[in-house]
Amino acid sequence: MSAVLTLLSLLPFLLLIYLANVSERSQDARPILYLSLAVINGLILAAGVFAIVAAALLTDETLSGAAQTPLAVQQLRAARLDLGGLALVIGALLALAALLPPVRRLAARLLPMQADSPVHVTALSLTATALGLNLFQMLALTPALFALVEDPQQRQQLSSPSYLDVLAFPLLAFTLAALLGVGLGVRRSHAEVLARLGVKPLTLPHLGLALISTAALIGLAIATEQLWRMLDPQGLERVGSLSKALLGNFSGFSGALAIGTAAAIGEETFFRGAYQPRMGIVITSLLFASFHVQYGITPATLLILAMSLILGVLRARTSLSVCVLVHFLYNFTTVLLTS
Repeated sequence: MSAVLTLLSLLPFLLLIYLANVSERSQDARPILYLSLAVINGLILAAGVFAIVAAALLTDETLSGAAQTPLAVQQLRAARLDLGGLALVIGALLALAALLPPVRRLAARLLPMQADSPVHVTALSLTATALGLNLFQMLALTPALFALVEDPQQRQQLSSPSYLDVLAFPLLAFTLAALLGVGLGVRRSHAEVLARLGVKPLTLPHLGLALISTAALIGLAIATEQLWRMLDPQGLERVGSLSKALLGNFSGFSGALAIGTAAAIGEETFFRGAYQPRMGIVITSLLFASFHVQYGITPATLLILAMSLILGVLRARTSLSVCVLVHFLYNFTTVLLTS
């Protein structure tokens, strides 16, 4: 059920990406596209304002009246609805601003995009939307989740995602977004899509580069964990407990294979294949990192940002195939090492 709900929640954004490609060839579809983007971000803006107002009204008295259990009170206190709501508001406002011609022209001067392309404008607008939603999750939802996991009785009742959930997100959702984004069946044929994404045969030099890059990333991950353990052992333990509670089923060879395959194909096809050539390495890496802040801003976040920058350089100088291989080997190895 979780996998189905995930795909349903992403359906409006997938439809927007498809409509953007239709708008590249149909002037009549563009007003519908931009109106749809404005409506969705208007709703997100309203939700952000609501969260800010709700946070202001959550006094100790209202918390006691609204929450039925001490754990629920603790979760509501931990959730930063005010900051999360502000992130939604800022993200929605930036997404709406991206629809304005002067803003689009300015973005086109700074990024490898075209100001009059509906696909590029949609990508720019949805980037701001996604950043706001991801920061809301980090600020408002993650602290409440930590409070839940730190309760011994509740932690036992948490169910980790199934293999179907991993198939739905990130593999299916990101891959669909990438294929729709580059215009499969609308602007490009299958062969043109593969070329646009950067899918190429792996050569021996590229295989060697992939192995060296993977080893470097694993070394960086080990060094980051050791430094984290020295500077903030309690923070590392907290994040480790939450990760174990949420991903407990994904361990050993099968777990490593599932996470490695799903993330490598889905995330790389979208971020490095479809997105990076139009938004650049830096914006791509920031967006990529924002999708991995479910545990808050930690040294692991900086590691993910560094990993994305390295993968971005590899994509620019080699191919998407190299990035997929490096991402798979990295995830597969790290999951095995932590099992």
